[in-house]
Amino acid sequence: MDDKELGRMLRLEKVEENTFPEEKTKEVLQKEKHDQLKFRLKKRIRPEVFARMPEEIQDFLIDMDPTDMKEVYISTLLNLPWESEFKVPKIELMEAKTMLDSSHYAMLEVKEKVLRYMACQKYLGKNYGAVMLLAGPPGVGKTSIAVSIAKAMGRPCVKISLAGVSDALFLRGTQTVFNNAKPGRIVDALVHGKSFCPLILLDEIDKMGSSIEHGCPENVLLDILDSDRSKFVDNYLGFPLDLSNVIFVATANSLEPLSPILQDRLDIVELPPYTIRDKKQIVKGYIWPKLIKEYQIEQVDIEEDAIEELIALCPEEGVRDLERICRKMCESVISLYYVEGNIIKNIKAENLAKIMGPIYYR
Repeated sequence: MDDKELGRMLRLEKVEENTFPEEKTKEVLQKEKHDQLKFRLKKRIRPEVFARMPEEIQDFLIDMDPTDMKEVYISTLLNLPWESEFKVPKIELMEAKTMLDSSHYAMLEVKEKVLRYMACQKYLGKNYGAVMLLAGPPGVGKTSIAVSIAKAMGRPCVKISLAGVSDALFLRGTQTVFNNAKPGRIVDALVHGKSFCPLILLDEIDKMGSSIEHGCPENVLLDILDSDRSKFVDNYLGFPLDLSNVIFVATANSLEPLSPILQDRLDIVELPPYTIRDKKQIVKGYIWPKLIKEYQIEQVDIEEDAIEELIALCPEEGVRDLERICRKMCESVISLYYVEGNIIKNIKAENLAKIMGPIYYR
C-alpha cells in the first residue's frame, strides 16, 4: 500500500469518527424527548399506550410546549381509547337482520338500506357510503333504530343531542388558552364510547341554531361529515384525529331547516307514519311483551278490542304516546292488586275504563 492510499484511508476514518458521534447524539436526543414526554405526563403514560398513538400525534406531543401540559389536558388525552381496536368490527349480516327484525316492526326500506350498507362495509373492510339521516315525525322510532343499527354492527352507540345548540365550539371544543377550556362533544363521544369505531347519533339535527359570536354548528358538521374524515382537529386537543372508522347517523323531524349543502352530504331515509294496522302489530309484538316483562306481570293478556281503544286515544303518527298509555295500564294493574286484592289477567275494552280511571282517589 502506497502513501497516497494510506492517507486516503486515514481521512475516511477521520470523517467517520466525526460523523458517528453526531448520529449518536440524535438518537440520544430522540430518547431524551420521549423520556421528557413521559416525565411531562407525570409517568402516567405507559409504553404500550404511547406505541398505539399515530406517529404524527407522538411528534405533536413531543414538540408541545410544556406549559400546555396541564393536568386536565393530560387526563383528556389519556382517556381517549388508545388501546381499543382501530379496525372496523366484524359483521354477521344474518345476525344483524334478525336483530333488526326483532327490535322494530316494518321499516323495510330502512332495514334494507342498513343491511346493504353493512354488506358493502364487510366486503370493503371500511366505512361505506354517506351519513344516513333518518327523517320522520316524532315517535316513529328514529333514535331506537339507530341504537339497533349500532348493536347489529357491534359498535357502541353514543348520542349527541343537537336540539338548541347554537355554538360551533360545542362540537369542536375550546382552545386551551381560554379559561374553562374543554374538548368538543365528538371527542367526548370517543371517550364515552371507549372506541375509535363507535356509532355517533346526531339527534335532532334540524333543531340546531346559529350564533354570530360563536359560529354556526352546521359548518362544523359539514367538516365532520365530509367524505374524508381522517383529519378532524378538535380545538382543545390540537392534533388531528382519525374519524374514518366512525359511523354517523342523524335524525330529524323535518328537512326544511337543513341547508341544501348539508342535505347533499346526507343519505336521507324518510320514515312514514304508522298506520292503525302497524300500531296493532307494534303493541302486540313489541310494546306489550316488553312492558309485561319489565313489570313482571307476564300473566296479563290484552285483547285486540282494548288495543283498538288505546289506538283511538293516541292519534299521533308515532307510537310514543301509545307506549306511555300501555305503561300506565301496567301500573294500574299492579295498583288494583293492592287496592282490591285481585290481579287482572285479561284487559278488554269493557274493563278498560276501570283500569285507566283513578284507583286510589275514586
